[in-house]
Amino acid sequence: MSAATGLLFPGDLAGWQHWNRRQRRVGGALRSAKARVRPAPTASPVLHLPPDTVRTLVVIDVLSPSCRAAMLEPLRHLDPRHTAVLSPVADPGLPASGTWQPRAYAGTHDLPATIETVCTLGAFLPIAGPVSQWAKQRGMRHIVVQHGLLTPWSPPLADGDHLLAWSEADAAYLTGGHDGVTSEIVGSQLLWSAAQLPPADIRDDGAVVLGQLHGTEMARHTTFGVYWRFCRSTGANYRPHPNESDAASRALHRAMRAGGISFEGSGDSLADLGRPVVSIFSTGTLEAAQRGLPAWVIHPDPPPWLRDFWHRYHLGRWGEAPTPHWEDTSEEPAAAVATAMKQ
Repeated sequence: MSAATGLLFPGDLAGWQHWNRRQRRVGGALRSAKARVRPAPTASPVLHLPPDTVRTLVVIDVLSPSCRAAMLEPLRHLDPRHTAVLSPVADPGLPASGTWQPRAYAGTHDLPATIETVCTLGAFLPIAGPVSQWAKQRGMRHIVVQHGLLTPWSPPLADGDHLLAWSEADAAYLTGGHDGVTSEIVGSQLLWSAAQLPPADIRDDGAVVLGQLHGTEMARHTTFGVYWRFCRSTGANYRPHPNESDAASRALHRAMRAGGISFEGSGDSLADLGRPVVSIFSTGTLEAAQRGLPAWVIHPDPPPWLRDFWHRYHLGRWGEAPTPHWEDTSEEPAAAVATAMKQ
């Protein structure tokens, strides 16, 4: 793997965190200014304890759909009598099969000493980071579950991490050049779950472009140019990402509308829309393919990292064969994650 396609900070979590803080500085200053005008309530993490001795701790910093699939679904396959959950909210959507007692969490001193395995989304996150260090200092296993697609800007693993990856290619991408980490393949619960649903009906041949103007992976003017040319030349509709709510994104939306580009804002799922799906590197492309929708990626001159990304996830380029169905694992990924936690 070349430096042009691999992680920007391989094996250097501190370096990635410093870079990430710099990237967020301007946005953070703007949010702070808004907060002074309209302060937002802050919530403390909640530790959900089982009725019996805790053996496994699952830490869920983020409750996005992909993170829920990666962290909450495996709870169905774990013994709820011995599994604790640490989450940013009081009701993260725990399985009904368990009986957890929620308690306020102030730090690692609140964690039971009987814990043997800790499972998180990665030590780069604010709740998981200190817990990961606490676990390793006590000789406990720290498992990291992959929850999304990997780019050079993805956070690296920390020394001692054991990765549960979507594929051999992703495992090699995150662990390459880092001798202090291990990995195994479990698959993607997000994509597995999509494949269990009925195939979507094609209702319209007009393509929908999934927006990613908010991303840090590409400059806005680059992504805007790709969307502009494609939508104008094909008549495709643009579907903004929910995070495209900042002033810069809204200004580009106005420019697109003024240029005659129509927006898809129904709020319906891609499967319910039943239309071809196009993006530059969105997870939605793979999810659409899982439901049987034709799905492609676009860029007139993709940089090396993007070519590698398309290749790693077998994404079909516009004008070629559509993205194939993601290869299913022999076992439900959530069950495989739970099995790894029990080892």
